[in-house]
Amino acid sequence: MSGKLWIGVMEVGPIRTNCYILRNGADSKEAVLIDPGDQPEQILAELRREGTVPTAILLTHGHFDHILAVNRICQEVPDVKVYISEAEKTLVENPDLNGGMLHPGAVIHPDVFVKEGDLLELAGLRFKVLLTPGHTAGSCCYYMEEEESLFAGDTIFRESYGRTDLPTGSYAEIMKSLERLLTELPEDTAVFPGHGPGTTIGYEKRIEGF
Repeated sequence: MSGKLWIGVMEVGPIRTNCYILRNGADSKEAVLIDPGDQPEQILAELRREGTVPTAILLTHGHFDHILAVNRICQEVPDVKVYISEAEKTLVENPDLNGGMLHPGAVIHPDVFVKEGDLLELAGLRFKVLLTPGHTAGSCCYYMEEEESLFAGDTIFRESYGRTDLPTGSYAEIMKSLERLLTELPEDTAVFPGHGPGTTIGYEKRIEGF
């Protein structure tokens, strides 16, 4: 379905969240954003510079540092649709839970709530939803099987994983999610995390001892 996947990344906000801009080839005029966590004007400026329009925003979870730019982008691009796991609805609507008490924009109202196994076809790209609770109750990853790419949010980092001591987090659940990813996905799968450098399933599998 897709051509050569084009991936741009911007580090945004005080926690340096990775915001990904995906296109179905470098010449595509449509884009999918993953986790636009802050600095909406810079994200919009980059989209304008590339001559692209976002058709969808995929959120891996509802913490403030992954959602702060959503409302502003939706104002600028009213047709864009916002996707998140249905288990995150309470989190994205409550700044006391998502850590955004001091941050305007920490309350959002997504358009589409996704579930385990959902297949999303957006901007000429195909994503499979993998629910990976632990960092939050509704954390999910977006897996692109053909491109061997996983957009993992804060479920898995290079040589680490997301904290579980925040509201709705669970150490037991994130351990199950990590085991699932590291045993079910091909070792060549590139992992694009919510913070820090990328990694691969194979590398993390060896680090974690699977």
